[in-house]
Amino acid sequence: MQPPKLQFSDINFKAVIVGAIVDNAGTLLVMTTLAALLVKTGLSEDEVMTRMKDTNGLLLGLIIGLGFTLLGGFFAGRMAANAKLLHGALVAIVGMIITVVFWEKGGPLWFDIAGFAGMLPAGIAGGYLALRYPPARKQS
Repeated sequence: MQPPKLQFSDINFKAVIVGAIVDNAGTLLVMTTLAALLVKTGLSEDEVMTRMKDTNGLLLGLIIGLGFTLLGGFFAGRMAANAKLLHGALVAIVGMIITVVFWEKGGPLWFDIAGFAGMLPAGIAGGYLALRYPPARKQS
């Protein structure tokens, strides 16, 4: 059995954009909220930034970021009529492009490698979840 041939017309750009917004806005919102909560506990902004850039903070950021890439891929896959895995992958690719545009030099190499290595599988996993768990059908 051969896989279906994909065409450019199979891509739902609205789904990819929504997925990319979920990915990037969700990550930014959670990380900003987390930093604000840490400041509210009495830490200075410099202390918060130091904590966010240490190994534990970077790992937490990596988990949150890849989690939202998965969620964005899921949203894109749910919105797409077909090629759900492709839509999840496209969300990840948009995320990679945005990451390169806003890249902060000076971070640890392992973090950059782990982030890039995890983005595409996370986006595809989101598309897979959309394929595996389609929306419930309304009963009439």
